[in-house]
Amino acid sequence: MDLDQKLKLLRASAAKTRCDSGLEHQLKYLLKLQKRERTLAGERARCPIEQCVEGEVSRNVLGEFFLARQTLPFGRPYGSSRIGDVAFADLSPLNLFLPGQTLPESSSILYLDTETTGLAGGTGTCAFMIGMGRAEGSGFRVQQYFLRELTEEKAALRALEDALASCEAVVTFNGKTFDLPLLETRYRLARMRSPFERLIHLDLLHPARRMWKLRLESCELKRLEREVLAVNRHGDVDGADIPRLYFDYLRGGNARGLEAVFYHNALDIVTLAALAAALSENLRQGGENGVADGRDLFSLSRIFHCAGESDRAVAACCKALDRGLPESIEPRALAHLAAQHKRQGNYRAAAELWRELVRRETPDSIAAYEQLAIYYEHRERDVAKAVEFAEAALDRLRGQPNSCLAGRRLSHRLNRLRRKASFQTQSGERQTLIG
Repeated sequence: MDLDQKLKLLRASAAKTRCDSGLEHQLKYLLKLQKRERTLAGERARCPIEQCVEGEVSRNVLGEFFLARQTLPFGRPYGSSRIGDVAFADLSPLNLFLPGQTLPESSSILYLDTETTGLAGGTGTCAFMIGMGRAEGSGFRVQQYFLRELTEEKAALRALEDALASCEAVVTFNGKTFDLPLLETRYRLARMRSPFERLIHLDLLHPARRMWKLRLESCELKRLEREVLAVNRHGDVDGADIPRLYFDYLRGGNARGLEAVFYHNALDIVTLAALAAALSENLRQGGENGVADGRDLFSLSRIFHCAGESDRAVAACCKALDRGLPESIEPRALAHLAAQHKRQGNYRAAAELWRELVRRETPDSIAAYEQLAIYYEHRERDVAKAVEFAEAALDRLRGQPNSCLAGRRLSHRLNRLRRKASFQTQSGERQTLIG
């Protein structure tokens, strides 16, 4: 019989025998014992962050916060690479995604990720953990600024500002939409100037989507980590559970549930650096080595095209077609390659690809018919053939949704070509009569 059951029995007995002072005394003693046990249980449940995570209480002029530090040695493996390769990777190829800006050397680049009290953003959301990583000394150092109480926010923001003083660029994952706007809001609410204004910012989410979305569809950081970097996490926590774990800590003072949050944040930072290195290497190689999947090669070709590097776009797209592409993607690659050949003035190669698209009767064939009409009119000087392809394009366009604008354009082209063909026919007849 446990203590609570004994109390119930004694209360019942006491109610029936109020005159028994000995029984009442025993009841009071047991109540006091129960209260003491509950107090001791609460004290045992409390576990400060200093006892759960390696770090220390840090102080500055604005107060205190908890600072966790760890340094990963350069020789440590991380998936298919090593920490040293990640920390000192040349990220200059990523300048393709930063028009007019140039990333500095690796030692001046900081990788940043936050853990917050919610995902909605706005003034009610606070970053209770700000994690950052950078190459330093003989390793890749990860530092995590943690708020034991929300009142420690100003001190942590000041410490982050000091850490950013020696950096020239910051790399995030979805930081353009979430992390940096959130931190800038917190700086404004604290009446402090944001240190991010002067920094080059590369949000790696968008380049990662452009590089790997065709193959992976979902470009969440964990998916990229597993499929691109060959890293499998163990003992991690779901990001959706992190705000609840922090609020549980604030209510009860037990930091044991936050160990996994520190681990999660640190892995996100290292993965961010490794992903930047992997993408940079793909761009540098241009599909020569390392890129095994045709879908990634096609994505690489489109990236080069957008950057105005036509030769590299053609080379990567040819490799993608040689490597093999899914049936749903291959016509897009053929149309893309034809556009590159046209841009370079290689019209015959482009026409051959357009003819292939026409033979396949894919959704891209309408554009191919139109391009062939243009090619035969201006390059082969065969107006009759141009009329044939323009008529075929217009015929296949009928019944297509949202085809009004394209239909008007094709109708205008076809009418002009017919007039031109008629004029050539009449001119030929006159020349025959004169002759």
